[in-house]
Amino acid sequence: MSSDYSHCWAHKRADCGRGMSKEHLISKCLFPEQKVRVSGFDWCMGEERVIGINALQRRFLCEKHNNELSDADAAAKKAIDGFEQGGNETLLSGILLERWLVKTAVNLSVGGNLHIGHGMSDSKPGWPSPYLLAVAFGDEILSAKMGAYFLCPVTRYEHRVGEILVVPIHRAGQIGGFVFGLRGQYIFLSLFPGHIPPSVGVLAPGLLPEAVGAAPLHYRPESLRIQTACGAEGSIQLQWP
Repeated sequence: MSSDYSHCWAHKRADCGRGMSKEHLISKCLFPEQKVRVSGFDWCMGEERVIGINALQRRFLCEKHNNELSDADAAAKKAIDGFEQGGNETLLSGILLERWLVKTAVNLSVGGNLHIGHGMSDSKPGWPSPYLLAVAFGDEILSAKMGAYFLCPVTRYEHRVGEILVVPIHRAGQIGGFVFGLRGQYIFLSLFPGHIPPSVGVLAPGLLPEAVGAAPLHYRPESLRIQTACGAEGSIQLQWP
């Protein structure tokens, strides 16, 4: 019996295979505590939702495409472990982490009523554009000042231990970016071409602690100084093309 791949968000690549798989909206390997906080999406009904990670599963990727994204999942786990533990000279692939940010942004937005990204060609609400598909699978790299901006506060701040936070920033039916809180390290994924974004505090007042919301944004930095809640310090090196 042939599989119906029309629900695979990567079906426009025209190479689906191995049947549909049940995919976690956010990679399960990142949640030893098995819970996630999510807000800002239409299905959140205007509230922050704390959900068991196994409840955040949908059949929206075929097994072939799900497997092809596993390298991005592995890179995200390595990065987030480094953010939580203080770095210790961890070397990361920035582009693989950025691909995971795009993949997760798409996972959480598929089937919604918003365009994923601003002004992208052939974009339809609730589906990734051909360009974002190419980025997620490593065929393209985000350009035109889009991509990962790391928030680097100048003073210490508090965050919820173990937190993974994902919030879309949208206006007029288009998502211009996503705020990710990854166990103490905050990243803004800009999907608004041609513009350097302002601080997250300007984009979404009150979303983050004041010191974080007002933090300067650093585009694809080559290194980060990491300080954990328990006082550990270290550094992380990131590789970009």
